[in-house]
Order: sequence, then structure tokens, then C-alpha cells
Amino acid sequence: GTSPARLRRAVAANLRARAWLEARVAAAQAPNDKEISSYFTAHRAAFQQPPRYRACHLFLAAPDGYPAEVIETKRRLIDDLARRLQKGESFDALVAEFSEDEKTKKRGGDLGYFSEERMLPELFAAAQSLRVGETSAPIRSRLGFHLLQLTEALPAREMTLPEVSPEIAATLANEQRADALARPR
Repeated sequence: GTSPARLRRAVAANLRARAWLEARVAAAQAPNDKEISSYFTAHRAAFQQPPRYRACHLFLAAPDGYPAEVIETKRRLIDDLARRLQKGESFDALVAEFSEDEKTKKRGGDLGYFSEERMLPELFAAAQSLRVGETSAPIRSRLGFHLLQLTEALPAREMTLPEVSPEIAATLANEQRADALARPR
């Protein structure tokens, strides 16, 4: 129901509004190194990197709500695959043949680095309990069954000023823009 004339008026109004905003915030200068450093010092606790893990998994889909017989079949298969791993079969070979996670399957099941906020709770708990190179017992999550092999563990650490400078600069610039818009002209 939009006519070309109405669309042109809307675009023109949007462009005028953007120009007005740009003029209002143009006076705001980009944060300097001293401001960034001061912010970092004052908010140091906010720049902590949590423990991170890297792992590979073999996944069999059996989400909550699947028929009981399908879940039981997948449970028996994951138990069998765990036994095969204990007997020395290659994790990569079993992932290539059986994993149902198409995204990670081509990478040997590699999940990349993850922290607690970015991983299923059951997998994160398993990763925390493993040593690098170890493989978990079968894990049941809301998505299905997993075997997890820990490949790397990184401890929590304080991030450095150079690592967080871009993030701080963006935060300070946004604060300056908000202040510029809030000031009466």
C-alpha cells in the first residue's frame, strides 16, 4: 500500500533525520588513549576471560520428545561407539562414519573454543572433568547423545589493554554520542 511518492517522502525524511543526528554527534571526538586506559583501569574486573575449552564430539540426534524406541536405539549405538573407542578405534573415523552433526562432522567433530555461556551445560561439565586427550562417557543432552574428546583447556585470565581497546573505544564513543544527543542546543 505504499506509493512511490510516499516512499520518496519517507526516504527523504530518513535522510534528513540522519543528517541531523550526524551534525549533533559530529562534535563528539573519538576517545583518546588516556580515556581508554582510564576506563580499563576503572573497569578491570569486566575484562576477565572465563575458562575455555576446545573439544570434538560425536553426536547422535535424539532430542527430547523423540519416540522412546528411537532414543533407546541411539542410546545403544552411543554406548557401542564408546566401547569401540575404549578398544582403540579412531575418534575421527567414528565421527566421520556416525556423527549426525553435519556442521562439525567434516572437521572431525571439532566444536572450536567454548566457554560456559556458549555450550550445553552437560557438555561444559564433561569438558571441565576431562584432561586433554581424554574422551567422555556417553553424555545425554536435550539434543541427543554425545561423546566428547577434550583437545585443549585454557584457564581463566585477565585480558590486556590492547585486546580490549577496540571494545572500550566503541563503548566510550557510544556514551559520547548519547551525551551529545541529550545536550540541549
